[in-house]
Amino acid sequence: MFAELLRERRLSAGWSQDELAGRSGVSARSISALEAGGRRPRMSSVVRLAEALGVDPDTRARWLAAARDAGAEEPGGADAPAGARPSGGRESGTADSPPFPRSPAGPGGPTVPQQLPMAIRHFTGRSRELQALDELLGDRIPGCGAVVISAIAGTAGVGKTTLAVHFAHRVAERFPDGQLFANLRGFDPARAPLDAADVARGFLDALGVPAPRIPADPDGQLALLRSRLAGTRTLIVLDNAREAEQVRPLLPGSDTCLVMVTSRNRMPGLVALDGAVPLALDVLSHAEARELLARRLGATPVEEQPDATDELIELCARLPLALNIAAARAADHPGTPLGVWARELRDSRARLDLLSTGDDHADVRVVLSWSYRALDPGAARLFRLLGLHPGPYIGTAAAASLAGLPLPEARRLLADLHRAHLIAETDRDRYTLHDLLRAYAAERAAADEPAPERAGATLRVLDHYLHTAHRAGCLAYADDASWQPLPLAEPAAGVGPEELTDRAQALAWYRGEQPVLERVVDLAHREGLDGHAWQLVDAQVSYLLKSGLWQQWQRASETALAAAERTGDLRGQAQARRWLGQVHRSQGRQPEARHELRLALDLFEALGDRPRQGRTRLDLALALGEEQANAEAVAESRRALELFRTIEDRNGQALALNSIGWYLTHQGEPREGLAACRHALELARETGNLPAQSSIRDSIGFIHHQLGEYREALPAYQESLRLRQEVGDYFLQADIHTHIGDTHLALGDTGAARASWLRGLAILEHLQHRDADAVRARLDALPDPDLDREPDPDQEPDPGPPVEA
Repeated sequence: MFAELLRERRLSAGWSQDELAGRSGVSARSISALEAGGRRPRMSSVVRLAEALGVDPDTRARWLAAARDAGAEEPGGADAPAGARPSGGRESGTADSPPFPRSPAGPGGPTVPQQLPMAIRHFTGRSRELQALDELLGDRIPGCGAVVISAIAGTAGVGKTTLAVHFAHRVAERFPDGQLFANLRGFDPARAPLDAADVARGFLDALGVPAPRIPADPDGQLALLRSRLAGTRTLIVLDNAREAEQVRPLLPGSDTCLVMVTSRNRMPGLVALDGAVPLALDVLSHAEARELLARRLGATPVEEQPDATDELIELCARLPLALNIAAARAADHPGTPLGVWARELRDSRARLDLLSTGDDHADVRVVLSWSYRALDPGAARLFRLLGLHPGPYIGTAAAASLAGLPLPEARRLLADLHRAHLIAETDRDRYTLHDLLRAYAAERAAADEPAPERAGATLRVLDHYLHTAHRAGCLAYADDASWQPLPLAEPAAGVGPEELTDRAQALAWYRGEQPVLERVVDLAHREGLDGHAWQLVDAQVSYLLKSGLWQQWQRASETALAAAERTGDLRGQAQARRWLGQVHRSQGRQPEARHELRLALDLFEALGDRPRQGRTRLDLALALGEEQANAEAVAESRRALELFRTIEDRNGQALALNSIGWYLTHQGEPREGLAACRHALELARETGNLPAQSSIRDSIGFIHHQLGEYREALPAYQESLRLRQEVGDYFLQADIHTHIGDTHLALGDTGAARASWLRGLAILEHLQHRDADAVRARLDALPDPDLDREPDPDQEPDPGPPVEA
């Protein structure tokens, strides 16, 4: 009868035996045997199966009666394992219950403790972690005397206890001598942590050891526990440990036992000295978070409101505790669109208030506070200050500047925060906080740090990025005439800019910190430090331009302009308008480009800044040339040349002559253009300006191509490309590849043309640049590639004998 009830209910739920096993903790093999009627049911298994399948009380009573009819044993007359109780989605399911409830003895045999809390019905995901735990059981070496330990560590609210209890239920039948569970209260704000002797006494009591036989001294109690566990197959869950010394004395000497330890700390000593297997637990993946919401709220709202669901997931930082609280609030108001809850959570100041149920164990702020209160004062201060940093991550040197600390001290405190799972390490010397931790850190900073301290920390971190970016620009673009760094004031006391030494390091720093710099500019503007805001843009704009990061470039320039206008800083306004003109031109918005550039030119003239007047005129020439106004472009370039000659700026003269030569060629005067470009190349060689040399050689190659001198064009292009790659100018490489392809096609080598155009197209597509369509059109016009001799795309064809430009 019970077999039929179980099978009917499982099939009506649409679950396989494996899925029911995963949700109930009863093995699939046992479920198969129970449905076949080939095994007497254990009452504890019947209860777990009923809970997993969500049967109502009447059905549950019928199941229990049917199980008794089938010969199920009832340990101590109970329907469920002693000590089992709902965990309510908490980090620790027994936080307000006795840490080790007693378990009665089975009839005619020794006491078999069954202390596991009830598993969560809506347990979701964690397939990788469950597989790792499964593999632990298969890795035991009989007779080695070692215990298999999994130290499950993770931030508050990430579901450590839930995972441990879920897995323990899955494998409980492999440990017939019982399951012991203790909440060590490592981070309980109201009660002191349990020491090992207290836990041992409770376990001995649960194992049925008579009180008179339990030694009075702690060492004797621990020794007796090890003796009692020796040779048994017992599963032990030590939940919420604070430090290794709470755990180490409780480890049995038998390799037939499994010990699972959960902690917010990483327990490196337990791993190093006791052979514990660490299992770090991160927030859920996006897919797992969606599955959790679907199980809590039903599949329909999640599937019908995908955008709101995705936003809700990210606002909860994919933290299981936060997602469960948000789901509980939504479930209390069926029919309310998920977008309503997402909209409420967008306000970071109110987010922690909303992620609370009134129960301390189901309150994100309270749960995070338990980890925070366990920090020493130095680590707690650094954690608070990290809440002032805009993210998305922070390097060790920046954290040292933020806190005004020496680098070694900052590194030590970051390691403390990492061990406590209050920050995560994304790679070497770089750390991040998920959004809820960042909101909590900012909240603590507002409450515990005086306003002058917060302002000082913000100034230090802005100075750190400003001076490091300035140093990076000087290294990366030292031989680029367009890089004209502004003088900076001395950094604030306690700031240690990063020590970059060469171009490669500088470019790597720009690449790694670009998402941070974007947010740092916004922080400076938001905090009213407008000089820092536009100077931070000035220090990175060359990188944004040469990397083709158009959207970031435009947004940063708009912020810089707003900051400079708010303070009436004319130099900042002139710079920002020039940057906006450049980005408009690069995106094909020529009228807007000319408008911004002429405003910038007026401001530079008012400031008496003739070098930047000249360079802005060259920007105007480019915008005019994009509109085929070649005569006007030549005229602007000549005006720039006159300015540069007046102030004896040879780099500027080289750039102006190259611009004149380019637009003369487009005007139908290639020989005159070639002469101007050759003169420009001489000047650029004299000054060592590599970016200018690259641009000029590209112009010379283009002019040779227009003259039909294709063999002379190729070596000029090749050298231009080599120089462009050397200086790390990503976007303009695409232009040169396109020109090389054009020349190969003119020479009749369609395979080489295709290879060059494909290289250029890859860059343009990566940058989502409008010029990609023109390159695709070239490729589409080629004959079938199978008819061509296709060269290796990574090997440039021989351009022929070198020809002097």
